[in-house]
Amino acid sequence: MDQQQVASIVYGLANGIDPITGEILPAQSPYNHPDVIRALFQSLQWQPKPKKVKKTLAQKQQDNLDKGLPENYGLPWSEEDIKQVLEQYKGNVEIDKIAVNLARKPGSIIAVLNKQGVINDLQAQQLNQAYRYHAPR
Repeated sequence: MDQQQVASIVYGLANGIDPITGEILPAQSPYNHPDVIRALFQSLQWQPKPKKVKKTLAQKQQDNLDKGLPENYGLPWSEEDIKQVLEQYKGNVEIDKIAVNLARKPGSIIAVLNKQGVINDLQAQQLNQAYRYHAPR
């Protein structure tokens, strides 16, 4: 029996469910006593957590695409990308077009412009409101 199976059984018991049949345990069952329930949940807390495997950039980008998000959503900005945002904005390219070009959301483009001092906080807030309800083209 592996660790996951053990945890599954203890979790079922802690929730008042017979892990074999899936039926609710009777109210008078010792597994429904508050101290037993607390002990079972506590034993689950002591179980070692599986180590998270760090994803590659390509995996993160694929995850974003699978979720229907722009490819670079939530990923760190490179100096080159920031430079492109500034150049395109100064070249009067619309924010939503810049976002598409860099595989980002308009809100992140606005945040970069604000952080770089190109627009102030009030302008950023107004732009965010405008793009929050703006349907992608």
